[in-house]
Amino acid sequence: MAVDLQHLSDRIEIEDCLKRYAHLIDSGQPQCVADAVFTEDADITLGGVHVVGRKAIKESLTGMMGQIAGVSHNITNVLIEVKGDEAEALSRIIGWHWFARPDADPFAAADLVAVGAYQDRLRRTAEGWRIYHRRGMNFGTGVGIGTVTEDLKPVFQGMWGRVPQWPVEQG
Repeated sequence: MAVDLQHLSDRIEIEDCLKRYAHLIDSGQPQCVADAVFTEDADITLGGVHVVGRKAIKESLTGMMGQIAGVSHNITNVLIEVKGDEAEALSRIIGWHWFARPDADPFAAADLVAVGAYQDRLRRTAEGWRIYHRRGMNFGTGVGIGTVTEDLKPVFQGMWGRVPQWPVEQG
């Protein structure tokens, strides 16, 4: 059985792109996400938040993260289909959130856990694989831990009830 090294390389680079998003958000670098993860014309919908273009993505993510003291995005169950210079990816996410507030306790339990998924379309660019379309889904917010702040409710509420549209099994 022949191994398609380009296909394997593409899959690794795409998964790295998905993980780079989580790393930059989690390490307090939301201002870097737009350039490092998305195409210039990227269109993303995270629930009630819909933005187009790197500038809008940078402003939106930086604003959201201003409310967060700490976060950990855990990306799992990644499915990828490469079609030449474009690809589709579906990944599950568990996001642990600690909100920024004056009385924050670094030893406190998470304020909010959100469980969902990202459905992405990616394009091979001169900069490497980049997401040009992202659609967030929310399968559950809180999961027995915490409540969503009023400012973040549109994000999670808008993703509620969404299910992946790709991949679809025939049968």
